Order: sequence, then structure tokens, then C-alpha cells
Amino acid sequence: MLFFINSFLILFSFFISNNLIKLFILKLKGKFIDRPNFRSMHVIPTPSGGGIVFVFITISSSLFYLIFNGYSNIYILPVLCIPLASIGIVDDLQKASSFLRYFFHVVTSSSILFISNLYMATISDIIYLNCLIFILITFIFTAIINFINFMDGIDGLVGGSLFVSILGCCIYLKIGQPYLLLIGSLAAFITWNWQPAKIFMGDTGSTFLAAINIGLISLSNNLSDAIGLTLVLTPCLIDPFVCVIRRYFDNQNIFEAHSLHLYQRLKQSGINGSKISLMYIFSTALLSITFLIYGLMITFMISIIIVMIGFYLDQNVALSFNLSKKRVALKE
Repeated sequence: MLFFINSFLILFSFFISNNLIKLFILKLKGKFIDRPNFRSMHVIPTPSGGGIVFVFITISSSLFYLIFNGYSNIYILPVLCIPLASIGIVDDLQKASSFLRYFFHVVTSSSILFISNLYMATISDIIYLNCLIFILITFIFTAIINFINFMDGIDGLVGGSLFVSILGCCIYLKIGQPYLLLIGSLAAFITWNWQPAKIFMGDTGSTFLAAINIGLISLSNNLSDAIGLTLVLTPCLIDPFVCVIRRYFDNQNIFEAHSLHLYQRLKQSGINGSKISLMYIFSTALLSITFLIYGLMITFMISIIIVMIGFYLDQNVALSFNLSKKRVALKE
């Protein structure tokens, strides 16, 4: 019986979200437009900010469960992401300042950490050590939010990868509502976001999904489980992490927009965007299934293999880092 109820909720969310996305494109596309530039992976102006649909569905359902089922960290998590989604909407409309965006990232990350099991598992009797741990984990959370946002530059990659990761978290933690509604809504969005995308999720959607994923990971019962669920995101985290390091040692401003991620350079080499997205989604799915069945150590080994494959693609398939940099410089 529970299976049929959960299936109905997912299908219901899919149907409602599909119609809301249609309405969004028709009514608000003049206000949320992502116009291509020399760094873009798309070539025509495309409506952005579509993530507001699954953000609305998730937050509305979590408020419903809070009102009728009472307080729970599971239900409060999406509500804590409201500030992050709000600054995302502002940024999609008129580009908010980097300082303001990061301020909201910190507020949301620290709020999530405050309710998490992760911080409680590392708490100490030494007050200043607790403060250092809190600051460190908050910084890691904000880094993950930004890394996921950096990866939202090609159709379907972030939506598909985070769909897999969040679903895996829900299965492992045995969590249903309101995340089943998010799963259904995100599935509807992906059908519109797949190449050639008719709509983008924008910062509204990518940062919200990242925060929800972080929040679910932080609700793990112990640190090893949290590490395992984080390893599921290896494809979406190692790519931007390595890129930041390479740009730093190349004396570039790491805070400036660019097109030097592996997934972008794979696209620049001529590989179809759908194939690139499927590569990242499949890798995420493999890690998620491995963790659910075999646990942390096997997942860690698979993540190492995936990183090695990424290194091979970087060296032998993708447009080289230096050549991609020169190409952008010429376009500028």
C-alpha cells in the first residue's frame, strides 16, 4: 500500500511540475533569460530560473508536513534553504553580488549544520575546537554548493546527477515525504532541461538541490555514512575542485567565470552534450548503488577509478586546459 501511495505522490508531483514549467516559460520567460556568451555551452537565449518550480513544490510540501505532522529535521531542511533559493531568484533576475550570494550560502550552510547529526557526532568539550569544527564544516558545505553550481553549465548534468544522489540519500536514510515530491518534480524538470534544453534551473535550482543534498548527507547517523554519501557526488565535486586548483596555480582569478571545467572542455572537443551528461549521471548512479549495497570502502575504490577515468579523459579526449584558455581569450 505504501508503495502505491509513494508512486502516486511522485507521479502527482511530476504532473503538477510539468504544467508549472510550461506556465513559467510562457509567463516569465521575458524576465528569466540566459543569453549566450563566449563561455556558454548553449547558442540561443533560453529561459532560466526554472528551478523555482521544484523549489516551490519541495518547500510547500515540507511546510505542509511541519504543520500536520509536527517538527522534524527532515521536514525543516527545505525550509532552511529558503534564503538560498531567494538569493538564487534575485541572481537569476539581475545578478546579485558575489559577497551577498556567499553570505546567504553561509547562512544556509550553518543552519543546516546546526540541525545535523554530523556536527553532533564531532562535538567536543573544548569550546574553541567546536567553533573551529563548525566553521570548517560550514566552509565545506558552501564549497559543495558552489561546486555543484559551477557544474550547471550543460543540459541535464546537474539535474540528473543530483536526482540520483538525492534519491540514493532518501533510500539509505529511509526518508519519504517531502522528498518524493522533489524527486517527481525534478524528474519533470529534467525532461525540459535535457539537450536541447528548453529551460535552465539557474542558481535558484542548482544551489537549492546542492543544499538539500548536503542536508540529507548531514542527517546520516555517523561520519562514515556521511563520507560515503558524499563520495556519490565525486563526479560533480572533483571536476570543479581540480579546475579551481589548476586555475589558481595558473595565476587566474578563481572567482571569475570561465569554461575550463572538464565537462566544458569535453564539449569543446566535439563530444555531444547528452553523452557528457550521461557520463556524469551514470558515474553518480554507479557510486550510489555501490554505497547502498557494499558500503564505504568499495565506494571509495570506485570513486578512485572514476577520478582516474576523468584524468584519462582530461589528458586524451578533452580540449586541453591551455588550448581552451587561449580559445576563450581570442573570443574575448
